[in-house]
Amino acid sequence: MSRKNREFSQADFYHVTSRTNDKIRVFENKLGRKIMLMVLQDAKAKFHFILANFCVMPTHIHLLIQPREGTSLSKIMQWIKTNSAKSWNRIHGSIDHLWGDRYFARTVRTPQEFDFVMNYIDQNPVTVGLAPTPADWKASGAYYIARNIPDLVDFNLTERTNYVKLLSPIPPAVSRLIPHKQLAYITQYYGAYAEAIDHLYQAVKIIPKICDMETVPKPHVYLHYFTGTADYFISEYDGNDTMWGKVRFNVYHPNETQYRKFSLSNLKSNQHIELDLSWRS
Repeated sequence: MSRKNREFSQADFYHVTSRTNDKIRVFENKLGRKIMLMVLQDAKAKFHFILANFCVMPTHIHLLIQPREGTSLSKIMQWIKTNSAKSWNRIHGSIDHLWGDRYFARTVRTPQEFDFVMNYIDQNPVTVGLAPTPADWKASGAYYIARNIPDLVDFNLTERTNYVKLLSPIPPAVSRLIPHKQLAYITQYYGAYAEAIDHLYQAVKIIPKICDMETVPKPHVYLHYFTGTADYFISEYDGNDTMWGKVRFNVYHPNETQYRKFSLSNLKSNQHIELDLSWRS
């Protein structure tokens, strides 16, 4: 029985995944990926659509795409799959079936979903060890945006400035400071170099290194952890696990001189703890 044609709204972005036939590693080498990049470029010239991100993996491709008026996702994908197969077979003198029967498409309707898909596509080559960072994988939107290469991927200057930050790995000091659940949430919905992480990274640079004194002057900057029942204001940090700071259960007085030593590991072991990323000076 034939499948019913899928209908898509032209107002939405779609996260599209298409796998090679029998998961053959067609795009494992540079030639295979080059064929796919050329076909994507030709598709942009032929059809009216926005390509916000993409990634060519050895056995599949990811696209974050928005068809515009006068075309449809099904027409675009049929053309991409047909012409990439023709190019591959022509170069290799074969008649192989390059792609699996169907592609998969999920509607992306909200900014949060959009950011999540962008990050998911970016992390594909990093997750399987093909590249140390998303921008190092040449067959990806991350590579094009990071290097300000126009035409294939659609972005403006403001989007690029914010997005390039997302392509960097999380600094080790930052990953140590943020509670695990909070870090997982930020990276899932906002990317590995979200504004909050960038803000914290800048704060870490100016937090005084820990000293042996139990009393210190009023801090220029401090981190604020809270558990729901207590607030911890950290003003010194050794870069690893030891912190000096104040704790309050109701009202905080910045001029108090009673500081306590904290173990960062013990502090973060509290399952309810969160770090206020809007650190204060």
